[in-house]
Amino acid sequence: MSRLRERGIGTQVHYIPVPAHPYYRQMGYRTEDTPNAANYYAEALSLPLFFGIEDTQQDRVVEALLGVIRP
Repeated sequence: MSRLRERGIGTQVHYIPVPAHPYYRQMGYRTEDTPNAANYYAEALSLPLFFGIEDTQQDRVVEALLGVIRP
């Protein structure tokens, strides 16, 4: 996420495991009880995607992503 931000690409995390929400933590839920959800949360990232995104914008996102994931 930070490496994409350095390249001018904003990202978000749109999935937060239910046990990580304060309301559910107060009820006694723990993220340790859902390790797959916690692992997904640690690795998931939402890339820019919206109606009307232009080809040049898509290309810029793809180029930045490839620059981050390729050695």
